[in-house]
Amino acid sequence: MISPTAKIYLGSPFYTDAERERVPKAKELLAKNPTVLRVHFPFDQDFTDPEEVNPQVGGIRSMTWRVGTYQNDLTGMVNATCGVFLYDMDRIDDGSAFEIGFMRALHKPVVLVPFTEKKEPEKVMNLMLAQGVTTIIDGNSEFDQLANFDFNAVPAKPVTGYKII
Repeated sequence: MISPTAKIYLGSPFYTDAERERVPKAKELLAKNPTVLRVHFPFDQDFTDPEEVNPQVGGIRSMTWRVGTYQNDLTGMVNATCGVFLYDMDRIDDGSAFEIGFMRALHKPVVLVPFTEKKEPEKVMNLMLAQGVTTIIDGNSEFDQLANFDFNAVPAKPVTGYKII
């Protein structure tokens, strides 16, 4: 019998329409997965600084917002049993890279789901990212596998098919 024990930290950049559109699909797939107990998506726990006025104007956020957001994200990763990262290979995101490294430093498995909008992409990945993840599930062709992946065991599937730099 399969028991839902996995607590997923779902990481993703959230800057473009394409990046934002992937998240509900990932949540839907993970909700169907019989091994997943819960999913933590940082933007669902977004911290608000009540004293911040017009936070989106100028791109500079308050120190209170930055500290609260950072701490909420760290807590989400510490409480998770596994990370799932919707990784945009066309617009590398430092935040996602940090979170992947942080989870691996905590000795937690990471499932990388890379996406590209390029028709004929040259498949290139940084060594630290390629070696740092436990499993790779191609976002463009295998995204639906999140619905039945065994997050209780998180079997390794190393990155292959990429030029590693």
